[in-house]
Amino acid sequence: MTVTPRLGYAGVPSGADYEHWREEFCRRVMAGDIQPLVEGPVRCDITALPLPGVKMSGASGTPMSFVATGADPDKALAFVMASRAPMRIGVGDRLLDLAPMDVGLADAAHVGARVSQLVEGRFRSLFIDRKSLLELCPRAEDMIARPLNANAGVKTLLQGYYDLIVENADSLDALARNTAAQHLTDLVVLSLGAGRDETELVKDRGLAAARLEAIKADVLARLDNGDLSLAEVAQRNRTSPRYVQMLFERTGMTFSEFVLEQRLIRAARLLRDLLHRSRKVSDIAHLSGFNDVSYFHRAFRRRFGMTPSDMRNRVLRGDDTSAVS
Repeated sequence: MTVTPRLGYAGVPSGADYEHWREEFCRRVMAGDIQPLVEGPVRCDITALPLPGVKMSGASGTPMSFVATGADPDKALAFVMASRAPMRIGVGDRLLDLAPMDVGLADAAHVGARVSQLVEGRFRSLFIDRKSLLELCPRAEDMIARPLNANAGVKTLLQGYYDLIVENADSLDALARNTAAQHLTDLVVLSLGAGRDETELVKDRGLAAARLEAIKADVLARLDNGDLSLAEVAQRNRTSPRYVQMLFERTGMTFSEFVLEQRLIRAARLLRDLLHRSRKVSDIAHLSGFNDVSYFHRAFRRRFGMTPSDMRNRVLRGDDTSAVS
């Protein structure tokens, strides 16, 4: 299960508690520093969620500056989204003011670069792997701390999608996290005012994502077929086996790995279902698409750290009520 950490602080900007929070925030979230922009007590709540190639980091509270120290190991570019309050991005001699609901690009690898929340409010940011973003938008570095002519609909969609991911973070599996990261990156590319080539690439990625979801649904509907093959799935979806494999590889998982993972998850759910407690473990294996019961036992133990019988017995004893993921 994914946990979205919220690193909050409220109080005077001094003392052991403040310095501890500051260190934890700097180390875990932004690899930088923080500077209050008001006198007296401060309030800041940080939300952080790492995704493949993208780190989501939002803040709300009193006015503050978030300053890069150059310690970011990913040398990321930071896409900043103002909410209802104005913001300012400063990188070297470049200075960009953001109106409410506006967006801009900062450089997390530039020592001294800062993103400032000018009044009390909230903002969202995405730290995106520099190499990945430049592959999609080669001119991205030229847009750092420069006005962006982002489409209003894209900006609204991006901020809403950001919140939706954070709200559902605890239920996202590895495939969903990869997909979410890709969609966020695509929306950032569109917000950067990409040219025709980049826009076509994003379009292709969107079509590929839709095709992959359709293929996954097809596989899930036929998991109990122990003879399910890549060639069969490709033929049914009117594409080539190599293209199907490529779609899965983009998610960091091969077709075979996806099928195995989903079969193991189905088997675990059946074992935990009291309605199936009278079924033999070998029957559960066959219902989940495993023709070789010995292989099923080995794969199950590698995945869940216990045998199928152990899992069933734990449920029957009432020792295990957790969800399978």
